[in-house]
Amino acid sequence: MNFLAHLALSGKSQNLTIGNFLGDFVKGNLIGQYDKEVELGIKFHRAIDAYTDHHLLIKLSKKRFGSRFRRIGGIMVDIAYDHLLALSWDKFYDEPIDRFSQRVLEDVLAFKELPWEAENLAKMMLRKNSLEKYKNEEFLNNASLSIHKRLKNRTPMLEAPEVIKNVKAELDRDFVLFYPQLIDFAAEWLQEND
Repeated sequence: MNFLAHLALSGKSQNLTIGNFLGDFVKGNLIGQYDKEVELGIKFHRAIDAYTDHHLLIKLSKKRFGSRFRRIGGIMVDIAYDHLLALSWDKFYDEPIDRFSQRVLEDVLAFKELPWEAENLAKMMLRKNSLEKYKNEEFLNNASLSIHKRLKNRTPMLEAPEVIKNVKAELDRDFVLFYPQLIDFAAEWLQEND
């Protein structure tokens, strides 16, 4: 999953949210570098990624893109599912997405030990109101372009938005089945690891 789902699954815990955001920036073993609950959030991020990567519905969604996109299918699912989550936000959460977006990014930015890449990204996301804009199809284009640049132009990532739009109804059916299972997994994982 991409940032929106990771942050939403963190609930209202500021330190868990910070750790979940840091999950894409902190690699390797956790050895007390951060507060215990922040490190729990990093572990939580990793658990969500592992659960998602091995789920049958995610594998089905990846196949919908075709063999040309096999290498980047997981990235495309992450983008598509965050887009679909933003579109169906009110079905899963009571807090309006605009308030949620501002709150979680302000929580992340309040943490003074952010790696500079994470801090810059969080500032940009807050300034551009990125999380709320995930519901717009323009998000698909912007995210794909950003990833394309990071991958040094070696993938068909620029074609991803059109491919996602072409199978959006099928992806939405997959997502509607998958996300409640992810919510249950997240709640169980937090209960077992708290």
